[in-house]
Amino acid sequence: MDPSEIAPTPLYKTGGFELAMQVARRVPRPLARWIGGEVSDYLYARKPEAQEAIRKNLRVVTGLRGAPLERLCTRNAHQFGRMLGDYFHCTSASEAAIRAAVASWEGMENLVAARARGRGVILVTAHLGNWELGALVLATDRVPMTIVTAEEPSTGLTEWRRKYRERLGIGTITVGTDKFAFVGMMSTLRKNECLAMLVDRPPPGSGAPVELFGRPTEFSSGPALLHHHTGAAVVPAYVVQTGRAEYRAFIEPAIEMTEARDASEAVATNTRKIATRFESVIRRYPDQWFNYVPIWPRE
Repeated sequence: MDPSEIAPTPLYKTGGFELAMQVARRVPRPLARWIGGEVSDYLYARKPEAQEAIRKNLRVVTGLRGAPLERLCTRNAHQFGRMLGDYFHCTSASEAAIRAAVASWEGMENLVAARARGRGVILVTAHLGNWELGALVLATDRVPMTIVTAEEPSTGLTEWRRKYRERLGIGTITVGTDKFAFVGMMSTLRKNECLAMLVDRPPPGSGAPVELFGRPTEFSSGPALLHHHTGAAVVPAYVVQTGRAEYRAFIEPAIEMTEARDASEAVATNTRKIATRFESVIRRYPDQWFNYVPIWPRE
């Protein structure tokens, strides 16, 4: 999650997260969601660069123009805020309350089948819906889970988020500063555990070229590279908001990865396969694809 892309930089600090958590834990969940939506609306209206980025991104996804596109972008920002309300509410919620937020789980058999292979599971997802919530719910069911995340703007915030996950037994591997991060990922998979990764907006220099909605961009090469070295299953998973302030989670069948002796060839081919699997879900939920930076810079 990267709320700094909408929120002013001063809020994207440990103090800002602490304040949001304190508010969310003292009010009912519906009110936390309402507050999140209102704050996001306010900030979005004052962030022309975020408006321009999401407008360009969703125009590619939907083909919309004019007023219909503007309405979709506004709804997207509001949904983002409501998701953040849930995020901070869950920082202190009970396991039962976290599970209750997800009204339905579909495709759990796909995760069971992937783990039965015995080589670990790479759960790949996008900045769509509430990606953190899925890991929380799986952790309450005692599925061994580690999240791969980028370094936050401050060490304090990185540590804050690590502790937030740790209370439910979720591990964190931070890329960018830990030179042994990739070794840690392989170790997790070799224990037949789950490694969760966002792939639709890789850090500079870490992506592989793909086509998304017929246009060139980059996806994280991490899952394909990890599969090449470990044979781990690569499984797409998503948690999306429904109209009843609940979430629907679904886990898709593992992607049939291409095996090749040459690592660069395998990574390029399999990263393209991952991107292709994401298109239908993004197209179905464009109001929940939260990317406030250009995905297609040339557009």
